[in-house]
Amino acid sequence: MTDVRSAAESSFVELSYELGRPDWSDAFRARGKTRGIRGRLRGLLVPVLFAASVWLISHSASAAACAFVGCLLGLVARTRVLVAKHAKVAATTGPWTVTVSDSDEAVWFTGAHMETRRGWQSLGGYVETAAGFVLLSPAPHLLVVHYLPKRSLGRDDTDRLRGILDRRLPRRAARPPQH
Repeated sequence: MTDVRSAAESSFVELSYELGRPDWSDAFRARGKTRGIRGRLRGLLVPVLFAASVWLISHSASAAACAFVGCLLGLVARTRVLVAKHAKVAATTGPWTVTVSDSDEAVWFTGAHMETRRGWQSLGGYVETAAGFVLLSPAPHLLVVHYLPKRSLGRDDTDRLRGILDRRLPRRAARPPQH
């Protein structure tokens, strides 16, 4: 592997870890909180419209209520399926080494079978949770790009990583409680 990163980089943080189901759960939960109240209300639009359609067709409030609850449960199940899928894929890729640089080189991902780089312009922001940092795609979708667990960092590295991300990306949610 050739290292094209400059030796004169002002600051970088390197993480080594394997991602599991709890990591992806934390990432998707944090991503859900980025939508705010308007986004959450918009997320209820499909269940409300479906329940209204059921009510108009059946003239039964209980059938409409069941349809609404069923849609909500479906949304929760969809998130759990996504978490399980990501965890399964992560288990097959093995350990990751990620270097986050405060230069234009941005984020380097190195796995057992691949190496890739994401430039800062390809990221739309980040969310910090108590357990990690969630890198997001650009708006309007703000999908999870990658998860950087804090367990693979010391306290100083966590603060350095937070500083780099704050300088380079918009924070998409409030800072979690301090430890």
